[in-house]
Amino acid sequence: MRVMGLRYHLSWPRVLRQKLIPSTRQWRALSSLHYEEVIKPSWATSSNSVEILPLLSGICGSDVGLIRGHSSPYLAPLTRFPAVLGHEVVGRVVEDSPEWSKGTVVVVNPALSCTSLGLKDPCPACRHGRPDLCYYRGRHDMGLLLGFHTHFPGGFAERMWVPSHQLYPVPPKMSPERAVLSEPLSIVLYGLSHIQWSSVKRVLVIGSGPIGLLTLFALRETGLTQDLLMAVARYPQQQQWAKRLGAEVVSNLEAPAITEITGIPYPHIWHTLPWRPRGFDLVIDAVGSSSSLRGAISCVRPGGQLLLLGAASEMSWDFTPLWSKDITLYGTFGYGPSPDQTFQHALTLLHTTSIPIEQLITHTFFLDEYQNAFATLENKSQGAIKICLKPRARRA
Repeated sequence: MRVMGLRYHLSWPRVLRQKLIPSTRQWRALSSLHYEEVIKPSWATSSNSVEILPLLSGICGSDVGLIRGHSSPYLAPLTRFPAVLGHEVVGRVVEDSPEWSKGTVVVVNPALSCTSLGLKDPCPACRHGRPDLCYYRGRHDMGLLLGFHTHFPGGFAERMWVPSHQLYPVPPKMSPERAVLSEPLSIVLYGLSHIQWSSVKRVLVIGSGPIGLLTLFALRETGLTQDLLMAVARYPQQQQWAKRLGAEVVSNLEAPAITEITGIPYPHIWHTLPWRPRGFDLVIDAVGSSSSLRGAISCVRPGGQLLLLGAASEMSWDFTPLWSKDITLYGTFGYGPSPDQTFQHALTLLHTTSIPIEQLITHTFFLDEYQNAFATLENKSQGAIKICLKPRARRA
């Protein structure tokens, strides 16, 4: 069977143009995507791999950042293009294997490491139980994630190949729309595990896109109670969901009176952040832009905690507020040293919740309709929160 997929082709001149002329980011972005044939990788012939049919694959902010040219080049050595994108995947096992039965619905852990590839001589990090810190991700035959490497195609295709122990069964009767949220929810859960909760009573979540809303969902479902939970949400659909998940909602960072300013700030020409003697015990930046991080630093109290969730883009800023206010900054990536536990926790929360969280999936498009999918994602007036792609059904 001829397998089709959505592949990203890297063009350094295009990326440079997008960085130097930001107005080109949107209209030039889709020229990097091609709907074309996908070849089964050579490593997938081993008994360690399982072939799955993706049922739904979520479009992640890191996918958008890549094609729009504003991702940091720092991780470039861990990627290899062209590559079939898509790492938020729920799918169905195509054929029986030693560990999986045909037809089983599964979600994918897309992380790559010595452990996932079964290397006989793993790196020191993998030997010591930290596959999330794998040393060998920069090798030409490995990478960071499925979907960001030529040899490891992602879920924006009619077929995908995954290491057998990086699949998790979806609970009975759980819809694909709910199950596909397990990967971004796992990102959130691992991020929240960094926090010292004993000193946290007031929480601010900046950004109410999928990661921000799943953060509010996780805080509610895990019982991490706060005296005050506030969320910054720009668009009506985001504001409705943030309120539904128990947050007080503001449209910008000027509103929270808890972060009062004292003293006279320097003239605006210096573009300095104001000194705030009060603020939130924990601020979670779920946007990852320069402006959101500046706002997060400004709103956290002295001695407070700041968590970066999701894939922050390139940014430059003054470190002075961090050290002068004794702020603890947490960077987080992936699913932690025990991804099996993290994914199982996410699936359990999704399975047991009474909240119709699957409604965060506002739009679904076929793979060959990707131009409409990304146009809908850009047009906030259409109420998009999370958009997924899926292959067209084929006759047997």
